[in-house]
Amino acid sequence: MPSLKFLARRFADRTFGTEFDRALGRGQSDTRKRFLFFWNRGLGDIALGLVPLFLRIRQEFPGAKIEVITREELRAAFELANVNALHVVKDLQRESRVKLVDVAPTLGIALDRYCAVFEYPDPNRWLQGRRNDYPPTLAWNRAWDSLAGRFPEVSQDRIVIGAHVHSETAGYYGYVKDWPAESWAVLLERTADERVQWVLFGNRAEAPLTGPNVLDLRGRTGFAELMSLIRNRCRVLIAPDSGILTMAYYLDASFPLEVVSLWADPRQGILLQDCPSPNPRLNHVALRSPGEDIRRLPIEDVEKALREAIART
Repeated sequence: MPSLKFLARRFADRTFGTEFDRALGRGQSDTRKRFLFFWNRGLGDIALGLVPLFLRIRQEFPGAKIEVITREELRAAFELANVNALHVVKDLQRESRVKLVDVAPTLGIALDRYCAVFEYPDPNRWLQGRRNDYPPTLAWNRAWDSLAGRFPEVSQDRIVIGAHVHSETAGYYGYVKDWPAESWAVLLERTADERVQWVLFGNRAEAPLTGPNVLDLRGRTGFAELMSLIRNRCRVLIAPDSGILTMAYYLDASFPLEVVSLWADPRQGILLQDCPSPNPRLNHVALRSPGEDIRRLPIEDVEKALREAIART
């Protein structure tokens, strides 16, 4: 049952428009046509939340300039988001709050040059009921294609399965997002097939996962290198609801990719967005956990979906 606060907020948004609606309305009579966003949240929400907002701005303000203030970790990701300028705050930690009036001068930014400044964007609220109006697309950076060559140990002869085995964002959510390491270990053992190579992705190795056909690249790739490997080497990607899954799903590039996603809460991520991938050769199979507890997702179900994906490659 929605709270009274939620119902009042929804009524206000529908009656008077959201903060974003009102800012764009004021911008129609403003000659500056420059927009500034501060973003210090998740990777996947760049595609799910910010890119649709950027699309709306560009539709309503042809030639508009969009700039973002963010942390170093997200620099490469924003290269795919069609922004005009990116400003990085040194040593900024995820979810840390800042006062733009204090930070902007250190970055050489004059806030009065913008017709709208969004210090703490709320895409989930601002896009409610409108997500399909602005389907996310991430412009592939062709210069990144060569980055896959930095990892000659990734096979070019076998079917490469990229696996993001840990979302690495569990601390920011009130539920378990990750399939247990023990389940991954069994799946890897059951698919110890010389025709395939598993490549593990992530910022760090949360749990040891080994096997005769397993290459663990956790902690060895940057974001651009990881995307290049998915784009140029992987034929299958298996992942929980995560930033890597989202960014790969919305790449506006044509390449064959079978995606198997593992879900605790199906009301999140790309399932909530409910927009097709701009990649016409991407095929997606979503596995939903019983009782919305990803620890109960049967290994047999994941193995079946994976083998079917391999058969389609």
